[in-house]
Amino acid sequence: MSNAQEGWSLDSCIRYANAHNPGLELSELNVQLSEVSRLSAVGGLLPSFNAQATHGYNWGQRIDPFTNQFASQRVQSNNLGVSASMNLFSGFQQVNTVKQARIDVETSKWQFEKAKNDLSLNVASAFLTVLLNRELLSVAQSSVDNTQSQVNRMSNMVEAGQIAEGNLDQMKAQLASDQANEVSARNNYELAILNLTQLMQLEPSLKPNFQLRLPDIAALGAEPLIGDPSIAVSAALANFPEIRSAQTALARAEVGERIARGARYPRLSASYSYGSGYSGASRVLFGSPDLLAFPIGTVLGTNEIVLSVPQPVYSEGDYRIKPFGNQLTDNVNKSLFFSLTIPLFNGFSTLTSVKRAEVNSLSAELQLDQAENQLSQEVERAYADARAAIAVFQASTLSREASEKSFRWTETRFEEGLTNQADFANARGNLDIARANETRNKFDYIFKLKVLDFYLGKPISLK
Repeated sequence: MSNAQEGWSLDSCIRYANAHNPGLELSELNVQLSEVSRLSAVGGLLPSFNAQATHGYNWGQRIDPFTNQFASQRVQSNNLGVSASMNLFSGFQQVNTVKQARIDVETSKWQFEKAKNDLSLNVASAFLTVLLNRELLSVAQSSVDNTQSQVNRMSNMVEAGQIAEGNLDQMKAQLASDQANEVSARNNYELAILNLTQLMQLEPSLKPNFQLRLPDIAALGAEPLIGDPSIAVSAALANFPEIRSAQTALARAEVGERIARGARYPRLSASYSYGSGYSGASRVLFGSPDLLAFPIGTVLGTNEIVLSVPQPVYSEGDYRIKPFGNQLTDNVNKSLFFSLTIPLFNGFSTLTSVKRAEVNSLSAELQLDQAENQLSQEVERAYADARAAIAVFQASTLSREASEKSFRWTETRFEEGLTNQADFANARGNLDIARANETRNKFDYIFKLKVLDFYLGKPISLK
């Protein structure tokens, strides 16, 4: 991987964290779920189509729906059909539901952007913490090197009989203390790297070769501070996802009011069905009948039997079940219905829904005001912190420069034997403290300046 070979910059750390953070993945899934909900809301405006089919058997006495005759034997039947229904009017509730779903999609996207911003700031803070501890480790190593050179010099002087061995022992004790401080600084540096890699969700295979691509430390912090905090406030209020999310929440609540009021309107719906069926009890003539005459009386006086006109007589074999296709054609049934519902009284449910929606709108409006006020205060505080950090950093730079001069002067006097080891150690300690304070204050200023740039809409970067 190129990052492993060239080193990880702040930009690459942020990109990697954005691509591997589970929290961001969950936030992105919420965006997808809101898109699914929007599609479902759009579907509510469309008619519904359904097809149905049944196949069954019946035993016992019943009236066959297709022959309107009693049937007692086992009868096979089928029903086939399609139906459609559509909501024609419902107080524009469905239309407003679609609008609300679209707003939900936008809200989830802004929440996703906020999660990315929060992660970027955390990664930037962890990255700068690594740089800070690296600089502090460098300061500690410099102190060890300086003390080691004094130990070497004094060892030669002891061998030459110029100073007492006790002075060398004191300097060795100082060296041991400086080495302990170096170990502590190295441990803090390694912990800072561990915190950064954990925040990035770095793969275990990449951790052994993890190295940062260091920016120009001397150039950091040289950027000027903006003159008016209102510029940053205006930029943050116009673009920050917290505000956009609160604005969409207010818009959603306003649409929710219209949805609740829509329950007061009449509802009109339409439905249409087309179907047919088959019955095993439906039969048609198939064979030729027998012509038979039946006695209908006798002739008075002669008792001659009088026969009827020959009548066709059908046997069971002369019938067959009506073909399936013919039955489907002959048994077609169509229906079209319109339904109108006028709400008169529903136990105050509509009234309470409207009142609840109105309260939600007021609450969303107050939350928007609160978010704007909070963000404005955060930006103003960030500006004040950055301005104070500049002053503290400049003061610590002057303190470090003065401590360096004092130490050089004390070191020269110590090497010339004009001052004691306690004064030398005190000057060294003051210089170490001044260097550490300057380093901390510089990175504190850098981070606060980057936070202010972030409110201005600039990407977080150390380029």
